[in-house]
Amino acid sequence: MTLEDKKKKKRAAILQAAVKTYSENGFAETRIAAIAKEAGVSFGSVFTYFATKEVLYEAAILEPLEEIKPHFMDIGERYSGTPMEMVKEMIGCQLDVFSKKKDFLRLSQQVLARPERYPVLFRELSDFVDVFVECITPIIKKGQERGDFYEGSPVLMAQSYISLLNGLRLTFIDDHTNLIWDNMKIQALRLFGPVTEGWECS
Repeated sequence: MTLEDKKKKKRAAILQAAVKTYSENGFAETRIAAIAKEAGVSFGSVFTYFATKEVLYEAAILEPLEEIKPHFMDIGERYSGTPMEMVKEMIGCQLDVFSKKKDFLRLSQQVLARPERYPVLFRELSDFVDVFVECITPIIKKGQERGDFYEGSPVLMAQSYISLLNGLRLTFIDDHTNLIWDNMKIQALRLFGPVTEGWECS
């Protein structure tokens, strides 16, 4: 392993520890020493990669967000088939992602609950939702034209769906392997249109 690889690995360990620790204790109650301990690095090593506690907190929100964005933004390229098939595949994949991101989602809820405290981060998360709604709306409209989806506001459908995703990780603490996540895929699909037999995530 090269020196650069070791640096990337250490930075990733610090970031992962920060997501976990911030999500459990909040920004104010989290100490850098606790993050360093969780990451298995020295106190000083944290500041080698992140200049301040605030910078690390921002990275703990923004970097995981960048990782999940393609699942929500590249809908036309990532998913295929009829509108119903696309949404079904999208739901399956997005719920798989969310079920494995417990700490990040709990952390993002802290930001969403206090927009005045974290205005920049709140805007990033809000923009993420807005762009997703914009991306999925044409697909919903096509599904409605085909009679696959319920009539009504496509924007409201998309907003209801993303609200469900946000709430799931606050309601259920089960491991991503728990059957509840497959059951919730069916419930999520019902926000768009009647569930067909033989659900399976493509």
